[in-house]
Amino acid sequence: MPSISRPLRLGLVSAAMAPLLGVAACSGSGTSTSSSSGASGGGSSAAADSRSASDVVTDYLGYVGGKAGKADTGLDPVTLGWVNVEGGPGGNPEATLGARAAVKYVNDRLGGIGGHPLKLNVCTVVSAEEEGQKCGQQLLGAKEVTAIGVGNLYLGDASFNSVIAGKKPVLVGVATGPTMPTAKNTFSTFGDLPHIFGTWGTYARDVLKAKTAAVIHTNTPGDKIASGAAVKGLEAAGLKVKSVGFDAQSTDLIGPVTAAGANTADVVVPISVGGGCVGIAKALKQLNVTKPVVSTPLCMSPDVAQGLGGDLPTWTYGVAQTLPMDSSAADSKAFLKASAQAGLGKEDQSKVFAPLGWSTILTYAQVLNAIGPDKITSASVTERLKKFTGPVIMGAAEVKCGKYPDALAVCNDQARFYQYEGKGRFKPLTDWIRPPQ
Repeated sequence: MPSISRPLRLGLVSAAMAPLLGVAACSGSGTSTSSSSGASGGGSSAAADSRSASDVVTDYLGYVGGKAGKADTGLDPVTLGWVNVEGGPGGNPEATLGARAAVKYVNDRLGGIGGHPLKLNVCTVVSAEEEGQKCGQQLLGAKEVTAIGVGNLYLGDASFNSVIAGKKPVLVGVATGPTMPTAKNTFSTFGDLPHIFGTWGTYARDVLKAKTAAVIHTNTPGDKIASGAAVKGLEAAGLKVKSVGFDAQSTDLIGPVTAAGANTADVVVPISVGGGCVGIAKALKQLNVTKPVVSTPLCMSPDVAQGLGGDLPTWTYGVAQTLPMDSSAADSKAFLKASAQAGLGKEDQSKVFAPLGWSTILTYAQVLNAIGPDKITSASVTERLKKFTGPVIMGAAEVKCGKYPDALAVCNDQARFYQYEGKGRFKPLTDWIRPPQ
């Protein structure tokens, strides 16, 4: 179990952050089945798809349809493009590290792609929107690149998408950038913020039996989008909601927390990052608020733990991923073991974008193997991705691309909820749940 003092970087740092696809349907091949209790009561949407069990991916060889052993380095490589924000403040280099580890695992243990080595052509966005255009041009111009994987492209996504423009398929775990959910021939395995935050309403209504909610958020563009989505999901579940924003530089948040009605609400929903999470936690403690607090992964970061004396708030956290720190989950155990064999360090394993990168590459491996190395084109990969129905590694067992006409790239609208018990221990509270119907 990774110590919480390690840099967990669990935040989805973006203007449209969210935890949350589908590819050539594998009909459960390469999965094992485990049961976990879903949220229940108040409607069938509480237990994910009303299923009593979830398929989890633990057999990577079966999942990708590969052949045990090493790829043949004498054959021409199959090349994927990769783009991610890293190298500057707010970047997530662990996404690329997870993707590289997956490529190494595919080549060392899963036979490559039909025997051919898998290769990444990597481009990074550091700190400016226009850098996305540079990456789009690099990967569109590389003839050997037929498809592109994305880590956390919360910056540069608009200029990147304006260049790619559907000419090559794009597979992304979390559609953090605001233009990603509507980008042509783009597929998000773990979804986007507006569609995932509806699950906060389902959880509050069906598990907590809440009638009222207090939403406290930073007045930044990203947190305003997030809070709006949370309010919409809570209200759709029938809750009465009061939402109050605060300046990102504020440290004393007793006023905003009180104004949101946290003293009397049945559930408190903080939507902030870093110091904002610290301020909210301190204010709730000072006001002696004892009602459940249901937060986003943005508050699961090392600076929050540091600001609170060395550990995270013992809140409930919603996330559209099986947490890598969930020691009870078979898919987490499989990821930790396999990625370690591929050289991914423990500290990076614990950061959510590392398994997202890992998942994206292995999903591509499944698609490319199904097509065959001699028939891989941008068009053939796109068609396979359109047909993908899951399961997703460390994600939902069933996904549906194109479900939302206004966000065709979004293939998932499910999340899970965990209780943080302190000292790095997370207890799963639900299986996958969907937004209110």
